[in-house]
Amino acid sequence: MGIAGCVHSSGTIRQERRVSYWEALSELHPADAIASARTPSEKEFAEALGNLMSGDLEKAEQRFGTLRRSATDSIIRSGSRVIYTATLQYQEKWEALAALKNEPSQSKSDRTDKASIEIWAEAFRNVPRKTYTFRSASARLPMSVSAVGTPLIPVRIGDKVYNFWLDTGSSLTMLSSDVARDLDIAPIVSDTLEIVTSTGRVKANPALIPQLEIGQLVVRNAPAMVVDESMMQMREPKPIAQSPHVKIDGIIGFDIIRQLDIEVDYSENSMRLRNPATSRPDADRNIFWVGLPVIRLTSTDGIPLHFGLDTGAQLTFVTETLLDKLQLEAARIESRRVGGLGGEISLRAPVLPDLRVLVRGFPILFRGAVVRAPVYQVLASLDGVLGGDVWNSGIVRIDMTNGVFAVRKPHPN
Repeated sequence: MGIAGCVHSSGTIRQERRVSYWEALSELHPADAIASARTPSEKEFAEALGNLMSGDLEKAEQRFGTLRRSATDSIIRSGSRVIYTATLQYQEKWEALAALKNEPSQSKSDRTDKASIEIWAEAFRNVPRKTYTFRSASARLPMSVSAVGTPLIPVRIGDKVYNFWLDTGSSLTMLSSDVARDLDIAPIVSDTLEIVTSTGRVKANPALIPQLEIGQLVVRNAPAMVVDESMMQMREPKPIAQSPHVKIDGIIGFDIIRQLDIEVDYSENSMRLRNPATSRPDADRNIFWVGLPVIRLTSTDGIPLHFGLDTGAQLTFVTETLLDKLQLEAARIESRRVGGLGGEISLRAPVLPDLRVLVRGFPILFRGAVVRAPVYQVLASLDGVLGGDVWNSGIVRIDMTNGVFAVRKPHPN
């Protein structure tokens, strides 16, 4: 994945076609879904999606919470429940989320699955509310880069500084077990729970970090997942027998990233961190949270594309949906090893020809992206997932509060 050599015009935009209600939802076009709705429940669901995409979580939570019980369509009820649960987690309303475990509609597997968010919420239900304090509006932090290209930032906990990785695919912040021992941070419940990653399941313990500092930001009472130190390693994603392991002290998850306006400059090994309240909002939101962060890109001929953002997955990949949408065929079949938290998986999959896409008009190039099925169950029909290699595609900005995902050229040396 890299910066394209020059900006190409968007070409001739294909004629718009009338889409069905469900197509409009899967393509994240709530206005079109509202226009195609046949029942009050369908219209309410589409309007709630619009609230979610505009960042009005409270309104979306209220509407989905009502629809999960009142909708006449069982699909709308089921979808509303899933999104309602996700909005509670996103806002860290642990007590309300834990209470869902006892509802009659809750499946038996959800009540016993150790990776269930309701089980995690039960552990966190009595923790004090997390708070954020910015000591200044903006600051620049040094950033180191691991042997596998993972950007690591300094995070101070107590009187010690650790290297943490930024992972938009992790819903919560994580600590390596050896760091937790070093800081005398104990699990808040006796049970060992699990988390689901792109490469499988990993055992973890719920804990609370009293205070952590990232540059000028102070986060107090941060819920965290403690993972065995042997799992907190990344292996270089190359099919070789001996590739280096990289130790990570912890992971800053999307629970904190979404509260920030960050700009990562891979070429200068630095990160600028801003208080998003002081950042200029952009009318054209192109990053939305719909269970995970989703970015709206476009093809060079103007076709909207939706990619999940998971910097915890080392490599960007695309889906069959993108091939169908852009009428492409895979160039070849290759064997790949894909790394992530907790290990790696081997797969033999089609590989896409080099493909240029646009982020707010800025071109980036997918070089030989693997075609694979998405591992995320979200409302949107994903065309792919931007992985950790997004960081070296230019200066990358993520501002979830104001709905801005952008890439620009590095400063000339």
